[in-house]
Amino acid sequence: MKDESAQHRPRRSRLVMGILLLLVGGLLLAVNLGYGLPVGWWQYLPWLLIAFGAWGLALPTRHLDRVGGVWMLATGLYFLIGIFNWWGLGWGGAWPIFVIAAGLGFILHRHDEPAPPSPSDKGLS
Repeated sequence: MKDESAQHRPRRSRLVMGILLLLVGGLLLAVNLGYGLPVGWWQYLPWLLIAFGAWGLALPTRHLDRVGGVWMLATGLYFLIGIFNWWGLGWGGAWPIFVIAAGLGFILHRHDEPAPPSPSDKGLS
């Protein structure tokens, strides 16, 4: 007997992550448009993202793999630099963090699927 709920769990986790990203993106857009946000809770968001990112790197699951952990960690670091203006970078100067995260993502990405056959494998030259 097949467990139908196991097939739907990844879709739900992607939905939750998508909603979370939409909310964070909307908040960032509001900040860029000049709307002030309460500073008290805003300063904890980067630490939460860094904690989840470190968790994804240390203990990957099917909901948060190492690549997702790298992206969450990079986003948390970007937020910290933007909010606190560390090293004088601010929001506009910290974007190379995402280039670094992309490189780490390519390195850590696991491909469990077999590679497609090359033309030489099919007898074509």
